[in-house]
Amino acid sequence: MNKQVLESRAKAVSMMKQGVDVLIIGGGITGSGIFNALSNSGLKVALVEARDFASGTSSRSSKLIHGGLRYIANGQFSVVMDSVRERDFLIKHTDLVGKKNFLIPVDANSWSRNTLRFGLWLYSFFSKEIKAKWYSREELSAEYPFLAHTPQMGGYIYAEGVVNDARLVMDNIFSSIGERSWAINYAEVMSINFDGKRASSAMVVDKFTGDHFEVPFRFLVNSAGPWVGDIFRMMAHHYPELEEAAKLIKLSKGDHIIIKRDLFPVDIAIALRSPIDGRQVFIIPRGDVSIIGTTEKEYNGDPAMVSPDEADIQYLIDSVKSYVPGLKRSDVINAYSGLRPLFGKGDPGKISREYRIIKAGNTVNVVGGKLTTYRTIAIKISREILKKFDIKTEPAISLKYRRRIDDVKDEIIRQYGQMDDDEISYAYDVLYEGAVHADDILWRREGHFIFSEDSGRSKLDRCIDAMKRINGISEDEAERERINYLNLIYG
Repeated sequence: MNKQVLESRAKAVSMMKQGVDVLIIGGGITGSGIFNALSNSGLKVALVEARDFASGTSSRSSKLIHGGLRYIANGQFSVVMDSVRERDFLIKHTDLVGKKNFLIPVDANSWSRNTLRFGLWLYSFFSKEIKAKWYSREELSAEYPFLAHTPQMGGYIYAEGVVNDARLVMDNIFSSIGERSWAINYAEVMSINFDGKRASSAMVVDKFTGDHFEVPFRFLVNSAGPWVGDIFRMMAHHYPELEEAAKLIKLSKGDHIIIKRDLFPVDIAIALRSPIDGRQVFIIPRGDVSIIGTTEKEYNGDPAMVSPDEADIQYLIDSVKSYVPGLKRSDVINAYSGLRPLFGKGDPGKISREYRIIKAGNTVNVVGGKLTTYRTIAIKISREILKKFDIKTEPAISLKYRRRIDDVKDEIIRQYGQMDDDEISYAYDVLYEGAVHADDILWRREGHFIFSEDSGRSKLDRCIDAMKRINGISEDEAERERINYLNLIYG
């Protein structure tokens, strides 16, 4: 591994060993948001992530910052209100979230026009920025000729936010690292120690060196996403209520498929109801592709091994093929699965999307929540933590990080030789953003795995060449990286 990276990592580990005020387990959107909100408080804060930052649910979403119209049908109005207001805020105040028009068509499988009118009226009531408007079939066909060949009988156009979810996580983390705040990936919590009834430290293994180190803390945040129950079980002997809580955690798997943009050549997303079961499904043009999703079913396997299954892929094809005429299995160029931890009993589709905060001793544990409302969760939890330390500062999220590639380009070339712009970007990912593997770079930092029509295949060789130069990996290691990346692409 690169000397500069190792030294930076060793410094962070050294500071963590001295003890922190708050240790955050989990480098997804919730953990990164809390890390960000606490980083300017004066507290010593550390975040550890067992894999790469954003490698779980937070890089496997529909890439939407949205209100969630279907939650209205479930009566989850507070979720919708919070989501709509957060959507408006993020669109207005960050470059990471863009506005995209969505069409909800009226057709034989949709909600009625009156039902949609009421739902979108509520949407508009909660939002100060975005309103919905009705368009007839003729108006839609004139504006979007491709839609003339679909079953739409008119529909409402409104707007939602779109985002690169993994990049949002990265920017939260890298905006926050400083003299009293440290974050490292590939550092897994193996156990939690107790001093009487208080959790006192975590034993962490560095997956690069194999070294185990102890991080003493005064307060613990468990935001481990699909692995939140594993952390519960580490503490269950001292906090029996967490053992009971772990039994109520359900993992809901959502699959997405990716198709080439030319199969859906319309610059508008669609939110339709599946003719199969009435579930809402999105078709979202992004970059060179369109993302179609999502499914929802309970998942009981290893979260690290989640992947799409053919039945769900076919379900998505059959759900949207009236709006993507001729769509067939061979048109699917990639697919991915994400897991959402839910808290409750029964059908995952009916369990509330409202997050749960479960307190035990000097720990706070977060279950559920949405990408859209990550700021709400982070600020609420951070506010409670600051009260524990008698700090009056109001927590806030600050996304000040910018990739400064031009500032270090000449130095990278001086140290590692001539590179093209892509290779310099990959080098930056390794040197300054903690990337280690090809998918860390091409999926979670550069976005090619999702947003490029070849899923990053054409970038892979140069990516690995950059990894050879920066990290000095061997030919055998390079070949393993190549194979591992290609195996992630769902054929």
